[in-house]
Amino acid sequence: MLHEILLSLSGVQSPIWDQGRLPGELNGQTFNQYVSPPERAMLESLAHLQRLHVQVKHATAQFTKTHESMVCRAVSASIADVHLGNFMDKIIQVETSILKKDAGYVGAYGIVPLSTIVSDFAPWTRRLEWLKAVVEQLNANSQPMRPTAPGLLDFLEKETHTGYSDIEEMAVALLTVAQRAWMRIASLWILYGKLSRFGPHDFCVKENPQASSTIDTFLLDELLVPKFVNTAAAQALFSSGTALNQLRSHGKHGTFSLKTSSDPAMTLLPRHLKFLESLEYPLNPSLLENVFLSINSSISENALSQVLPRTLVMRLLQVILRYVLLDHGEFAVSLVAHADDRVMNRQHAQSAVRPVRKIGKLDDLAVKDAEINSILSKTMAELAALGVDDDVEEEVFLFAKQILSLKTVDVENGPHMVSTLLPTTTFLYITIPPSSPLHIFLSPRDTELYALLNAYLVSVYRAGFHLSGLWKLSGHRRSYPTPLGPPRSASKAGHAILAARRSRDARRMKRTRRHWTVASKALFLVNELEAYLQGEVIQNSWTQFHRWLEGEDAVVSPKTSRPTTSSSAAQSRTTGLPDGTPGLGSSDANVRPSDPRLLAEAHGIFLQGLKSGLFFTNGPFIQTMKTLVTQCDHFVALFSRLQVVWEGLDLQEDDGVVDAFSNYEKDEREVLSEMDRTSDAIDATVIQLVNKIRELAAEMRTGTGADDTQQNPAEARWNVTTFVPWQARTVDRLVMQLDSLAERHEDEKVGLDDTEQYDDD
Repeated sequence: MLHEILLSLSGVQSPIWDQGRLPGELNGQTFNQYVSPPERAMLESLAHLQRLHVQVKHATAQFTKTHESMVCRAVSASIADVHLGNFMDKIIQVETSILKKDAGYVGAYGIVPLSTIVSDFAPWTRRLEWLKAVVEQLNANSQPMRPTAPGLLDFLEKETHTGYSDIEEMAVALLTVAQRAWMRIASLWILYGKLSRFGPHDFCVKENPQASSTIDTFLLDELLVPKFVNTAAAQALFSSGTALNQLRSHGKHGTFSLKTSSDPAMTLLPRHLKFLESLEYPLNPSLLENVFLSINSSISENALSQVLPRTLVMRLLQVILRYVLLDHGEFAVSLVAHADDRVMNRQHAQSAVRPVRKIGKLDDLAVKDAEINSILSKTMAELAALGVDDDVEEEVFLFAKQILSLKTVDVENGPHMVSTLLPTTTFLYITIPPSSPLHIFLSPRDTELYALLNAYLVSVYRAGFHLSGLWKLSGHRRSYPTPLGPPRSASKAGHAILAARRSRDARRMKRTRRHWTVASKALFLVNELEAYLQGEVIQNSWTQFHRWLEGEDAVVSPKTSRPTTSSSAAQSRTTGLPDGTPGLGSSDANVRPSDPRLLAEAHGIFLQGLKSGLFFTNGPFIQTMKTLVTQCDHFVALFSRLQVVWEGLDLQEDDGVVDAFSNYEKDEREVLSEMDRTSDAIDATVIQLVNKIRELAAEMRTGTGADDTQQNPAEARWNVTTFVPWQARTVDRLVMQLDSLAERHEDEKVGLDDTEQYDDD
């Protein structure tokens, strides 16, 4: 019977446990007649141990062959080979001792006390129960809300903190196996930039099914990041493999290559292997972070910095500032002027037959691609004729000619698509050649956003440019033609002609006075808004970003302490790498960042802050602004049409020149009526826009507005850069400037009521 017990403990099925559970009348007294009730209780504990062994053994055998997780298969195999093997060794050791008649097991007359066997196997009951709990963690259905591999790693790490030394040793051993399996998958990514085919369910880096370019081919899944990998380590791991993958993909397609080797992974492999070999298991999160940061920094210094030099990135940023964000004023003036000339040439033939309500509205005109390309070409040629001051500006200008292009977009205009430069929806795009490494720095999403911001800024500038051009219409601003002078004005006929002309000019001036007031209010609003967007938001945002690029200012996040406190000093020390080089999050103010990925990360934060500061994230504001610039185009066209009508009336009344195909009196009534309607619409839109700006200022002041500088969690990109963008917390100065428009509007309403009452009397 003792041999049967030991054999069953090794995992072999035995009928004695079933017989022991049956009552005496059913088993024929074949078992109970030899076993007393206390012995039966001790046998029940051994039966429980046998059942645990069988369950764990069968489960591990199944999981080792069929489990989808490589980490779980490694843990399952370790349980079966090591820990269950130790249990088998214990059984063999007990059986050997009994056969050798060891006094520790065999007593007088060759009797082996059952209590000795039970007490010797008692610690294994706790161990096998714990192994069963580990096996349950291997089951993917046990935790549907948590992936199996990260859940198992976190469970084993938690189990290392226990009061039982034997359980702690087993937990540490299994945790080491699991971490080694996970690091084997991670090493393929961090050393070669490739994803393992054997552990796709375990690794936190996944292929992005919605990738638009090589810069967002992969994404970081936060649910698959184990707890021993902190935020900085996960970001460094993701950045390292992504960089190697980008370099290999570009080299494979022949777009660009390193100067030292065509495969950067093989060149940097020996150094990176030394970093990984220095790790001790179980892994320490801080040491693992330092190793990942060291590898990431090595890739940046030895590979990416050679492929994408810092000077090329700075040149691109200068093009963005000067031409896309309209810091170069001559570019905006020339672009709008050439676009207007092209539209006027297309519209001149239809201006005489277009209805009054359609004047200035370009929705039914189409501009060909060849004409659009000629607009930008003439603009750049005009800027080239003006000349540049130094060689640096010349390089920026030549680079801008290469990458800037006007393109039409065949989409419906949305609230965030303000494009009034041409009748066809047209945007100024940054077109990076496929052979350029700038794809690592500038993503297609950034290019699209810059095109939208440029169209928005151009539309605001164009509206102000056209409104200010109204004061150049001589026929509206002064008496035209020149009043009669002596000697004709001294005669009765000349005196009558002069009086008639003065009366006509006074009538026209009185009739259009409110239109000039509305034009003045709209121009004031557009000029103040343009000054705020261009002179404060763009300039301050760029100044802060440029200071960070040049290493002149150590910008500290509001969530951190002041630079002079001990906590910030400790934080600065933790960002250093084991080999003495600064990490991605280094905040050394004396070092200019050169890592292209760090520059791209900071640039993304800069762009989001700029987008928020320009009010571009507020859909209702953009829609109202779009309505205003469209109304201004129509209003300016009505002024020009009115000047043509008045010139025809003057020729008809003064010189008797009659146009048989025109009815200028009717045209004058229609144009003035439409101007009245448009003036009311512009006046209402101006007040609505001022109220929108007040609401935005209140949201910024109270902090209830949306903060677009925060990264979208769905993108799974964790910022580690120290750059903090300039944020327009309030727009009080702009609101104070625009408050005068609301006051003038209220005064005009009061004055209008008084005038109507006086007229009624």
